[in-house]
Amino acid sequence: MPSIETTVALRQETPGNEGWERSARAGDPNKYFVVSADCHAKRSVRVPMMRPIWMLILSLWFAACGGDGSAAGTSDAPNLDAPGDEGPRILEFYYGLDMLPPIANLLCMNMVVAGQDGAPVTFSVQLDGDSVAPSDFIVETATGERVTPDCATLRPAVKALELRTVLLIGTFGTADSQPRAVEVVGVLQELNGAEFGGLRFEDVTPLEAGPDLVLAERYLPDNPGIGGECPPDSAQVVQLVWGGGVTGPAGTALEEPQRLGVSIQLEDGTTVQPTALVDDDPDNFVIACLDASSPAVEASVAPGLFHDPGDDANPATTVTVTDRTME
Repeated sequence: MPSIETTVALRQETPGNEGWERSARAGDPNKYFVVSADCHAKRSVRVPMMRPIWMLILSLWFAACGGDGSAAGTSDAPNLDAPGDEGPRILEFYYGLDMLPPIANLLCMNMVVAGQDGAPVTFSVQLDGDSVAPSDFIVETATGERVTPDCATLRPAVKALELRTVLLIGTFGTADSQPRAVEVVGVLQELNGAEFGGLRFEDVTPLEAGPDLVLAERYLPDNPGIGGECPPDSAQVVQLVWGGGVTGPAGTALEEPQRLGVSIQLEDGTTVQPTALVDDDPDNFVIACLDASSPAVEASVAPGLFHDPGDDANPATTVTVTDRTME
């Protein structure tokens, strides 16, 4: 068995990187960024903002730790329904991207999906990820063809208060020939165990459109799934749910322009801006932290601030806030 000295000496030997276009070596002007972590890693909101691609890599890694992609949405927690008594329904079908980047391969385990279309479907109810499969969905193309997605996953939006957006990946169309409907043809299961299916949604958000708000939910800062995200002096939080994943312009992190562009109307008639926007990984959920105690009743966002993966900016958008503090 070699000595420690011999082993260390061997580890210090390297052929170098002469002739390489890129490397991970210090001082390389175009160096690789390498992440090594296990599932015990925890992203902190108190560290400085990371570059957008780092955020995407890390959010996909944390999502991957949830299991095989479907089971990531399994929980014994009560289901959180959107307002209304219509039962489970589709809130938005967002034809968000017609050319997924290679990093998207992490979303569907053991499957190459880079170059395909990505289209999130957001539901009024939270889903049990074990019930989500590609065969549960049909996307109807512009020509009337009925396409089964190659992948259907709750990733990357798999945190406890998310679990309502299924990303469908497949070949659904082009910028000149976009899909015209999505259907739930299988049986999906809510977190509370209730089953549903037979839904069809034709109001497709086109590729060139920007993201809009589909739901907003009020929680207390110490609610499970939120605790520790907001500043200590926060009195309430509003989770903003978008039709598609959002960042700043050109994939940048959410910063002051986005924070100041969010307006929350309170029950006492006043309107405030969040003290912080957190949970800003590039999925379709963003948490707005408020230091005002009067309950939030409506959320509005000014246009041109939040961008989808295709870099299309949001229109002016407003949604009523659903109060979850008593659930």
